[in-house]
Amino acid sequence: MTLTSWARIEHEAARIKAADLKQLAGGRADGELVWKAPHLEVDVAKQPLDAGALAAMMGLAEERGLKGRIAKLFSAEIVNPSEHRPALHWALRGGGDGVPTIDAMKKEAAKAAAFAAEARAGKLGFELKTILHIGIGGSDLGPRLIWDALRTYGAGPEIRFCANVDPEDFHEAVSGVDPKTTLVLVVSKSFKTPETASNAILGREWLVKALGDSEANKHLAAVSSAPDKARAWGADASRIFPMDEAVGGRYSLWSSVGLSLQIALGADVWSRLLKGAAEMDAHFRTAPLTDNTPARLAMMDVWLHTAMDIPTRTVLAYAHRLRKLPDFLQQLEMESNGKSAQDSEGGIIAPTAPVVWGSVGTLGQHSFHQLLHQGTRMSAIEFVAALDAGGPDKERGRALLANAFGQAAALLDGRSWHEAEKQLLAQGANAEDARARAGHMHMPGGRGSTTILLDALTPESVGALIALYEHRTYAAGVLWGINPFDQWGVERGKVLAEELDAAIAGGDPGKRDPSTLRLVKRARTKFKS
Repeated sequence: MTLTSWARIEHEAARIKAADLKQLAGGRADGELVWKAPHLEVDVAKQPLDAGALAAMMGLAEERGLKGRIAKLFSAEIVNPSEHRPALHWALRGGGDGVPTIDAMKKEAAKAAAFAAEARAGKLGFELKTILHIGIGGSDLGPRLIWDALRTYGAGPEIRFCANVDPEDFHEAVSGVDPKTTLVLVVSKSFKTPETASNAILGREWLVKALGDSEANKHLAAVSSAPDKARAWGADASRIFPMDEAVGGRYSLWSSVGLSLQIALGADVWSRLLKGAAEMDAHFRTAPLTDNTPARLAMMDVWLHTAMDIPTRTVLAYAHRLRKLPDFLQQLEMESNGKSAQDSEGGIIAPTAPVVWGSVGTLGQHSFHQLLHQGTRMSAIEFVAALDAGGPDKERGRALLANAFGQAAALLDGRSWHEAEKQLLAQGANAEDARARAGHMHMPGGRGSTTILLDALTPESVGALIALYEHRTYAAGVLWGINPFDQWGVERGKVLAEELDAAIAGGDPGKRDPSTLRLVKRARTKFKS
């Protein structure tokens, strides 16, 4: 690495590591380190950083040319050099008119919107009550997250999801569902991803068994860049919607990948979701780096996970409707930035992406929060909550927010031995017992966290939240010196899976390590024809 800005960052990191975070956070002014963005605010006042640390990170952003790289993204220039592609997910939310690729994408989006309107109007040739959405990875996680978050806004059919190659997932998805009122929608760019291809076959067989061959085909639709394979499966050409190569899977829910959402939620809710994301796009594109919330979060990620050596980030969604957020972010961030291949003249800054994990609040409080409060492994904690928590149930919504705020405060404040001993005495323990037990109740505190607070859990705010994470991920990749838009590790695994599938079926396994050869041999005993 040849970046001159990194030496200052290391100096600032050493200073902050030696500081007392409780004192640092306690000395902040009201509203200090609260970053605003459309439909939400980000409170990083409990994190181990200050003006000196932020200035050092801003120096890195300037040396990496982050502002120019943001401009390249929104100018449809090549930002994915290993595949020589732009990244155009933002264009699906508006903007980019006059760029041929984007104009073509918008025509396809209009085709999907027209089909969704037909489906909601009951014009598919059957009464539509359920959509069976079959996909995996980016063709599944984004739509699942949005459906969970916004299903109460929709008055259309229910969506069932199927992703796992294990047939139990399929059987669970169709349990209690009537084939006569179901649209089977397969989402797969290649139409040959093993899990999706297998479930697509199961989906059609399930329809054929109930409806007959020709009638079953009327219940099929596909989102794919392989129309020939989709037609061979049985979908009519008018019900096949392409996926553009300039939109990566983990960024694709805004495209026809979200067709099931457009049908189930309706055009108005879908438009509001896109609008919220587009507002975050405008913020990321136009705000100076000093006021640019996704960019500043990216700087903080590099600061926490590389300069401060914190290996993981725990995402805690204090909203049941956002319970799929940690799963979605695992793919978005670790598939994007889990890299070691250099994509910048200044060299790579390592370690790169943190391990992202988490759960929905308050469930995690009764499982892994013990490690967060008293464990020896550090994590950067991120709370996500909404001011209208609990919906119309104000009392329980208030309790949900109180739990989120209380956990963040406890992580920072901890509990001293003296406080623990005093608490035990107040509860009636004798002095000797109180002294003995206080050590077990001691919590060191000084553990930082971020709170992302939505104004309300609406289509607009959910769109803005997802776009915030997308742009944060891109900016962090730029700062680390990697390409956040390719995924060659994933592609390699797919190739090997196909080769070993053939080997288990009896083919030549090729030159492999002894462990793999033994496993193939073992599996063959179960799959002999």
